Amino acid sequence: MPLDVDLDPRECGLVVVDLQNGFCHPEGSRGRAFGPDSVVMPAAIVPRTIQLVRDARELGVPVWFTRQVHFPDDAGRARRRLPSHLERRGVRLDLCHEGTWDADLLDEVAAEVRAPEEVVVKHRASAFFETRFPGELRMRGVQVLVVTGTTTSFCIDSTIRDAYARDLDVVVPGDCVADTDVAAHEAVLATTDRFHGVVTTADELTARWHACLASQDIA
Repeated sequence: MPLDVDLDPRECGLVVVDLQNGFCHPEGSRGRAFGPDSVVMPAAIVPRTIQLVRDARELGVPVWFTRQVHFPDDAGRARRRLPSHLERRGVRLDLCHEGTWDADLLDEVAAEVRAPEEVVVKHRASAFFETRFPGELRMRGVQVLVVTGTTTSFCIDSTIRDAYARDLDVVVPGDCVADTDVAAHEAVLATTDRFHGVVTTADELTARWHACLASQDIA
């Protein structure tokens, strides 16, 4: 659906989900396990997402970056009886382990981080699950959450649904989220647009921010 509402940047926040070496770099865990083609789509959104981060900052929109971090001796995951989505594909990944290069943000994304508190470490898919992120959104007065990053059908989808469940308005620039599977990516965007928020583009989003501020100047 079109982004046809007033969108005051002072009520917005932007989260960049998991643009890490393990998910986006050809030498990361995903690239090594599935080949360089598996990171083409996630890597492709990085420049556009960085530009959106810069546009947001110019308008005073707070920005957060998540890092998914796993522990080799994670007892919670070890208790599971059903095979994981990777195990069902016959793949075992040492993905984004604590303290490894794999778990680091991509260099070009890390260069956009202005303060350590902008980085939210998470241990499961959603940016909200057992992290300080929800509290920071409340304290910063964020009502509209812009969700970007990867992977659309897992960490992005989980974050969108958790934001919606907390009565946040959700905006997803479709050109700033990515998956390794086009069909899965498109399915999440369709579901989001139907139920949980609005799917737009980075250009339309920034245009809405500027239009809102311009109307306030006129008034």
